[in-house]
Amino acid sequence: MKKISLSIFTTLIWAITAIAQAANLYVNPDGNHTPPFATWAQGATNIQAAVDAAAEGDTIYLADHTYLLKETITVNKAITIKGFNGPDDCVVDGRNDVRCFDINSASLIDLTIQHGFIRGGGLGDPEREYGGGVYARNCVISNCVFRENGGSQGLHGILPAGSALAAREGSVVRDCTFYDNNKGGDGFSDPSTVHVGSGSLIERCIIRHNVTSVGALDCDHSTVVRCQIYSNQFRGVTMVGGSMRDCQIFDNDGSPSVIAFTAGSAVKPSNQGGGVHISEGGVVTRCLIQNNGSRIGGGAYIENGMLGNSLILDNRSHYDREHPPGYFDVPSDGGGIYIQGRGQLENCTVLNNRSSHTTGGVFWKSSFDPIDETVIRNNILYSNSGFNLPVEAYVVTIEHNCIQDGTSLKDGNINSDPLVAEDYRLSESSPCRDTGTNQEWMTANGDYAGIKRVVNGDVDMGALEFVVPLIITQIQHTDEQVTLSWTSSPDAAYQLEETDDLSTNSWDKIGAVVTATGTVSSQTETVVPRFRHFYRCKHVLFE
Repeated sequence: MKKISLSIFTTLIWAITAIAQAANLYVNPDGNHTPPFATWAQGATNIQAAVDAAAEGDTIYLADHTYLLKETITVNKAITIKGFNGPDDCVVDGRNDVRCFDINSASLIDLTIQHGFIRGGGLGDPEREYGGGVYARNCVISNCVFRENGGSQGLHGILPAGSALAAREGSVVRDCTFYDNNKGGDGFSDPSTVHVGSGSLIERCIIRHNVTSVGALDCDHSTVVRCQIYSNQFRGVTMVGGSMRDCQIFDNDGSPSVIAFTAGSAVKPSNQGGGVHISEGGVVTRCLIQNNGSRIGGGAYIENGMLGNSLILDNRSHYDREHPPGYFDVPSDGGGIYIQGRGQLENCTVLNNRSSHTTGGVFWKSSFDPIDETVIRNNILYSNSGFNLPVEAYVVTIEHNCIQDGTSLKDGNINSDPLVAEDYRLSESSPCRDTGTNQEWMTANGDYAGIKRVVNGDVDMGALEFVVPLIITQIQHTDEQVTLSWTSSPDAAYQLEETDDLSTNSWDKIGAVVTATGTVSSQTETVVPRFRHFYRCKHVLFE
């Protein structure tokens, strides 16, 4: 017993000692530069000096200032560099001459990174291949602003990846904003704005008003969640492999692609995919892809990838200014979506897209590969210009879709008006309700809004599952209990919540999630007598 107690005591002392060793260091241009830079008065006058003095686990605070760099700040240890009062007041500036940060295993928080620059070199030269503002490996980048960073082709014509940020090797990028990067570029020889690769994550970021010929977001076998990519000139994102969900991609234009999924330095043709370019098994779900433009695939271009549970609206395929009709003889097709060879399109709503050629909806073209296996299932293709879905006679599965002017009505396909409401949900009398075909992936995935799929036996066509309008129909109460009943869709999930004060907008969950078994559901709560309570019920969303 004593031996066990001693072991625990020793471990506790070691842990406390290790925590105590973590220190705060300060950078202050007005400091007296006295190591170990432990106070603002003793602060280092430059960032690199504080980095060199820091130990693993330390945090370096930067005073409000614009730090003009002559050399790249290099970090190869697990430390945190943080702007003391946030990114508006703490700016690191590369003077359009040097990369701002080259970091490994570190964290950057609350900084503005501007005027970083990288000139591309040969493949296999990471010092010149990645990151104009920041090149990060196994790092965390949080609440930072990246603006007016740039990059250009090197002597070998190689574009660097990420004029603002290249985050690789399991890095995490959250709550950052990227704008006005490569602003002086021509859109034909400009790097991507943000590159995330080799198992990294980018989440809750805004990427807007950048110029790029590779993609505002270039994602290589990584994950993109809850980001907004909009108003970028020429390109939005390139994604090879990996996954993207709950994102909004809109108002990107220039005839190249907006979201393209690429592998490392491999660049997909710039005229493919105005909203999203998906390849090498990439999966894009629950996304809004609206008002984007490209030569082919105005909304999306799929080449061995999957697009599902998404709204594809108001996109266009068109001939661009520099390359009029006849240039490489590439037809301007697929205003909504262009599928080349293998691809999956499932439970999408594709409306009001247009093309300057023949197909405003979905265009599929064989790659003449014997293993082409394209599936077009459970979609609504309606009100697009020209053809909604012309298909060459190769290996394509087309089933349970609503296709305007569709002539093949076998395999569950229909051509009736889908009766879509203004919010793109199905109306109660829509022929697309309960007429899709269920798939295994629906068990653990919600619709475009995150609501449970298959709430009435058979899945609906389109991106949004029909749910009965939720109305609390009855409240029964005694001094100690209250029972609430509401309209429900069978198999849909609901959460009852309560609050004592509506002004706080703070709600507490009542009990467990209720899975409806009929058209009316109810739940009972024990309450404190003579206290006022407010209740609400909401659909449970998938994360």
